[in-house]
Amino acid sequence: MHDLHPWRDAHLTLCDLEVSRAYHGQHQFHEGLYLCLVLEGRLTLSGVDGAGIDLSAGQGGIFRPARTQSAPPTLKSYHPQGRLRCISLHLEGEASQSLQVRRGLANWDALPCARHSQPLGWTPGRWLHQQLDERVRAPDGEGVRGECETPAPPATPACEGEMLEWQGIALQLLGAALKRRAGEAQEVPAFSAAPAPPASPLASPSRPHGACRHLEAVRQRLAAVPHGAHSLEELARLACMSPSGLRHKFRQAFGQSLGSYQRECRMRCAEQALRRGVSIQQVAHQVGYAHACNFATAYRRHFGVSPQVARARFHRVE
Repeated sequence: MHDLHPWRDAHLTLCDLEVSRAYHGQHQFHEGLYLCLVLEGRLTLSGVDGAGIDLSAGQGGIFRPARTQSAPPTLKSYHPQGRLRCISLHLEGEASQSLQVRRGLANWDALPCARHSQPLGWTPGRWLHQQLDERVRAPDGEGVRGECETPAPPATPACEGEMLEWQGIALQLLGAALKRRAGEAQEVPAFSAAPAPPASPLASPSRPHGACRHLEAVRQRLAAVPHGAHSLEELARLACMSPSGLRHKFRQAFGQSLGSYQRECRMRCAEQALRRGVSIQQVAHQVGYAHACNFATAYRRHFGVSPQVARARFHRVE
């Protein structure tokens, strides 16, 4: 982890680590704003009432304490086992922020969602996501290993120009998150601490702005039947598009290819099954792999650990 201070009372944290054991964290907020963008892995954010959001790669979370609350609200986080790369921005003293930032926060406070101190989701533009995905990596290529994030010494920019670049990135991150007010970023579906039967094998992310109902139908088909052998022609007919048009527009709308999204759906279903104690051979067949060894390779590539290790750790943690 590396901490930067792009301007006064602003903390930009660059995170690239391997979580060997799942853990919980929490932080009290008196004022300001916290936002993050997950580049790889998963992160769960929740309020004190248990309602929150489950973020995966390409999704962001934003939290601002309600102005009507007297007691400082608490933001809770859950870090599951596996690789986590993300970038976060925490604004503290509001009086020291620039006029533009204060106006952005005031506009946020005028929204209905600002009445409750709970995290909300947002989706960045494709360009910003790609830019940050390339930048936020540990300099030596190795993440911080361990149950908790042990910060490395604060990163020192090589020159003033580099700090100006990080200031620009922090402002872009803040602007992209606050654009939610204009409908340009969508809320990730909230979950409740109380268990409820899932509607599909994988909780569906919100439809990004500009994703038409035909693309949403394709995404729902892949999420509902991740183990299926979906042909590009079949999905293109469902989307009322040409195969090349579907490939391009799906990536543009959801930030990943059709194949990448289906693999992620398969891996999330596999993770849920392993948590329930299903055998690895059965999980492999459930998510569409003919051979357990192929499934194990795909699972390890996605989560950074083998399904055998993950299954054992799930039961040890729970």
